[in-house]
Amino acid sequence: MKKLYSFIIASSLTIASLSAATIQVGVGINGTGTPASVFTPSAITANVGDVIQFIQGSTVQHNVTSTSVPATAAPMSSGTMSTIGQMYNYTVTVAGSYAFRCTFHNGMNGTMTVAAVGIADPAIDLLTQVYPNPFKDKLNVKYNGIEKVEFYNVVGEKVKSIEMDQVEGKLEVDMETLPSGIYFFRSYKDGEIVGTRKIVKAK
Repeated sequence: MKKLYSFIIASSLTIASLSAATIQVGVGINGTGTPASVFTPSAITANVGDVIQFIQGSTVQHNVTSTSVPATAAPMSSGTMSTIGQMYNYTVTVAGSYAFRCTFHNGMNGTMTVAAVGIADPAIDLLTQVYPNPFKDKLNVKYNGIEKVEFYNVVGEKVKSIEMDQVEGKLEVDMETLPSGIYFFRSYKDGEIVGTRKIVKAK
């Protein structure tokens, strides 16, 4: 449980060099990695285009339901979440103030402030393609400018790490021995995390 929380927080603090960021929020788990009726973090700051990824952190039923959104924004409605690692993605398309809650637990509330910002072109395309997604046994990574990629399972355990031997290229990653399910990979440049993405291994 604590590994899952650590992974969520590390990913949510990533400053992405790509056009949009994925901001991860723990659902039903607190700052010590213990199940609790909270969102972690409960106050989110994002930009238009970002993806807010809510990740279930316990086996207790929760959901993400908006109580207020800007006029033209889509409502948040995750449905019931009860499996550790279960996710709900919400793409932010409108600037403004948002509020959301879990309807199963009184007082389990969160807020989000979204800024409208221009999308600047990155200096280099740090990670151009990852395909196919979902994949079965092999995953192709086409890259430019990154130094290392690490793969994690949904509980935050590192399952594979690859260091690039050239600035630009394409590599095939063997994922045959890993069980089917959801994984994440992080890309690094100059020792810093520059991107986090979700991938799915099909059965």
